[in-house]
Parts: sequence; C-alpha cells; structure tokens
Amino acid sequence: MKYFLIGNGSIGRRGQINELEPFDKIIVEHTKKDNPNFLFIGLASSFADSYYDIMKNNYKRIGCNTSYLKKSNLVNNPDIVKKKIFDADIIYLGGGDSKKLLDSIKEYHLDQLLKESKAIIVGISAGANVLCNKGLSDYEIENNISNNYVFVDGLSFININLCPHGEDEKRLSDISLDKSINKVLILPTNTMIEVDNNKIKSYSINDEKVILREYKSNTIIDTEVNELSIESII
Repeated sequence: MKYFLIGNGSIGRRGQINELEPFDKIIVEHTKKDNPNFLFIGLASSFADSYYDIMKNNYKRIGCNTSYLKKSNLVNNPDIVKKKIFDADIIYLGGGDSKKLLDSIKEYHLDQLLKESKAIIVGISAGANVLCNKGLSDYEIENNISNNYVFVDGLSFININLCPHGEDEKRLSDISLDKSINKVLILPTNTMIEVDNNKIKSYSINDEKVILREYKSNTIIDTEVNELSIESII
C-alpha cells in the first residue's frame, strides 16, 4: 500500500491560495488514472462539511471525482461506508484532533476497511499522525491537560513516529519529553513524504527539509531525509 503524509500547509481556506496543489497533483498522478475517485474523511475536524467543500474544489480542479464519508454514513449506513472506501483511488484523512480521529476510526471499525482498501491513503497533520505508530499532537493543550505537545497513539500502518508542523519550535522542544521515543520523523509545513514498500521519499514546495531526529546518549542528531528505508529509522 502507498501512503502520502503531509506536515501541514494552506489548502485554500478563506480565499487563500491552495499552496499544496503541487502535492495534490503528485498524489493524483500516482493513481495512474485520468479521473480517479477521491474520498475525504474529515473525522478529525469540527468543521468537516466546510473542510470537504474546499477539498472537493481542489481535487475536482485536477480531474477527480470526489465524495465524502459523512458521520451519518458511519452511524446508519455501513454498506455505503464500505462501498465508498473500496471504490476510492485516493483516501484523504484531514487534519484536526489526532486522538478524536483515531477514536472515531476505531469506533466505526474503519481501520480494517482502510487496510483492505486498494487506495492511496493520504494524511495531513492529524491525518498523518494517525497513520503512524505515534504522532506529536496538541491534544493535551487543547483539552487544558498540560501546556505540552505529546505523542498520541496511531494505527501503526506506517512503522514510524511523526512530528507534523515541524517548523514549530515549541513542538520540536516537546519531542524530547517522551523518553521512550528516540527516533522521530519531522515534517514541516509544505513538506510531504511518500511511503511505498517501506521506502520513504521526501517532497518539498519551498525547500523546507524533512528531518529524521534521533536521540543518542542525550545528544540530538538531525539528518536531512531525501530517500531512506523505514528499517533504518525504527
């Protein structure tokens, strides 16, 4: 299965430019179809409907047929959910609350359907976190538990630990709080990685760098990532 993980970036909200369009085009090209089926899952967001409206416009513009997995589908129509997932060529997990997204995926048993899907699976921010072993999240900050970014569990579809929004100095300083994690892939805004057969390839829009951060003997070692194998970072 092929995955694309995006650190963050402007998708064109409130009249802004869709800065991630180069990534969108790369993802669509990898389907090798003229009019691929794009399925949006916005379960991490409290504004899923308006989020989908933006993504629908972005992906229709580059030739996709678009659809949306609504909460009402999950509650009332499991057959529709299964059909949408199995018909999709691209499944896009949107950003928002990483823990909320993981809990919803498990509650509605989407994890098994995603595993069985033949689609390219894309995650941005929280959507990227949930595809990995663990992802750095603002869950405790947003819920007034602490002032720190913390690692939350993911689905472990990809055997890495992730820090999206990797240009944020506060996030970077909080990575080291969890002593059980000694290797983290850092994805700044406007960066993306492709994961295919345990091989990682990085993409950047404005020369931002994907970084592998390792902790050895209380020393931080940062290595720029272009291409590498997952086995080398676990």
